[in-house]
Amino acid sequence: MSEAQPEIDPGGDPPAPMKSTRTTTGQVLIACSIIAAIGAIVVVSVVVGGSRPPAVVQSDNQSSVQSSPADAPSLQAADDPIEQAREVVGGSYSYERVQQATAAALVATGTPVTTDNFSRAWSSVLAVTDKLGIQPMEVMLCVPELASSESGLAFPEVAALCASEIYLGKR
Repeated sequence: MSEAQPEIDPGGDPPAPMKSTRTTTGQVLIACSIIAAIGAIVVVSVVVGGSRPPAVVQSDNQSSVQSSPADAPSLQAADDPIEQAREVVGGSYSYERVQQATAAALVATGTPVTTDNFSRAWSSVLAVTDKLGIQPMEVMLCVPELASSESGLAFPEVAALCASEIYLGKR
């Protein structure tokens, strides 16, 4: 068997290496791709999970999310979306900080503060930050700020906008 040879043009030269440059057009295309991906996530979420009415902000004593892992012995670390998020962000934020940032982002977008929605929120953030070289926590912290000016958008949409603006250097 022979090894696969790189393609050679008719002149006998190997192809030139691809250069990766950041242009404004390229950045806009990436941002549009992110927004399209989030749109697909939203469609799948609605189809799979059904549509839900707007969130009602729950008081601290009614919240379905526990305040810390010690208060929730039945939740194992592998099942705890906040603990999983802490691992993703490198453990550089406390459990409480990750929980507060996530809850603020959910409330700002009118999403009920539940354990399932914590998990969905982080899945959305990770989907838009993957391969962009931006920090997931930076996006999560941006969501409440941007949601206030972009009323009516769902969490995944606001997260995509935040990721786009951070990537483009607008935040």
